Amino acid sequence: MLPPIKTAICCLAACFSSTVAICAPTELTYWDFLGGGDGVRNKQIVEAFNKSQSEIHVTESTLTWGEPFYTKVHTAVVAGQTPDVMTYHLSHFAAGIAAKDLRPITTEELAQAGLKAADFQKSLVDRSLEISKKYGNSDQLFGVPLDIHTLVLYYNKTALQKAGLLGSDGTPTGLDGFDAFSKMLTTAKEKTHLIPVSENIFSADPASLWRLWYTFFKQQNGDFVKNGQLSFDDVNNLGTKSLQDMADWAKQGLIPKNTGYAAMVALFSAGRAVFMINGVWEVPTLVDLQKGAKLPFEYGITALPKFFDNQKTWADSHQLAIPNNEKNPESPEKIAAVLKFIAYFVKQIAWAGGGHIPAYLPVQDSEAYKQMVPNNEYSTQAAKDVEFEPALPIFGVGGPTFAPISNFLVPAVNGQISVDQGMKGFVGELEKFAKQQQ
Repeated sequence: MLPPIKTAICCLAACFSSTVAICAPTELTYWDFLGGGDGVRNKQIVEAFNKSQSEIHVTESTLTWGEPFYTKVHTAVVAGQTPDVMTYHLSHFAAGIAAKDLRPITTEELAQAGLKAADFQKSLVDRSLEISKKYGNSDQLFGVPLDIHTLVLYYNKTALQKAGLLGSDGTPTGLDGFDAFSKMLTTAKEKTHLIPVSENIFSADPASLWRLWYTFFKQQNGDFVKNGQLSFDDVNNLGTKSLQDMADWAKQGLIPKNTGYAAMVALFSAGRAVFMINGVWEVPTLVDLQKGAKLPFEYGITALPKFFDNQKTWADSHQLAIPNNEKNPESPEKIAAVLKFIAYFVKQIAWAGGGHIPAYLPVQDSEAYKQMVPNNEYSTQAAKDVEFEPALPIFGVGGPTFAPISNFLVPAVNGQISVDQGMKGFVGELEKFAKQQQ
């Protein structure tokens, strides 16, 4: 038997240990691929969540965007050493679900966090569930939508005003069709001596070209998928026409050749271009430059115009997802903590400061968001025009399609090979990918 004093000390120690165990927060590891303004806002939201309560603590790690991120996620799943929560692209869901990298989230789990599918933009939920059924044989979501990010048209109001190409409403004239827009670009070039459209046409970073080409293709009612299968009927016809239109722009000097992404943004923000076709994620760049009195012109933003038969525009979505760790499954308590964090994140209007359109409808429909400048110049129309990438594993961020885009579509626009050669090479590579996955 222990002496009374030692017994008392042991009891106090046991009680203290028990109290610490009860009070210790649930630790969550969070992987993301968010850089630039997105990265800053992401860290701010994580810090705000950690300060808002004491039950859960999130440790955030930023990894390299694109293929490196998704490769590391898959490796972590195989090893059973996954994070608790991570960012994900809707465009990568087909590949991720097919590879069993993602854990489905049940309706009941969402409800416990105060969420339901109807709280989010319908087009996002519908596409997500379509992919879930096809590749996961499930009617459950594999991620919670955070936003929509799409292409928009940035414009230099000052240059357009001087060229007589700015309407009385402060928006550009000549947005009613591809031919009218091309004619307006030619006029802008002649009158301003500026680059008509700053664009990223560069083999080392082919994503921008893909987004614009895909928009042209979809606006002409082109489709990669027919009867659930990859089809090249429209690609060989409408896809070739879309590529020719872009190559013609480059040949006519309406877009610069061999221009990297950073150069595209720099040309526009320095006032050396009349327009820039880019994602909403560059909104913070212009907002910050204007706030610091470093932007040499007045700018505006509008949803990408209806160039052809409709106004469909390339789009993707950041999602928050849970890895499928079958070797070391998460406890129900850990899943509840993850979803509490996700529910907090999707409700933060601060994320919209990055230019993104909130996926969570109570935020998207809020007066605060409707009054957010310059988001309110484009968000309502842009949210209606979203056209997601084909729901096939070879497409999306980190997918193999970017190699043939870089090797064939970019050189065709830059005039290094013919449009027919570019399209033939692109289609040939996609056919190989499709056969490998059969």
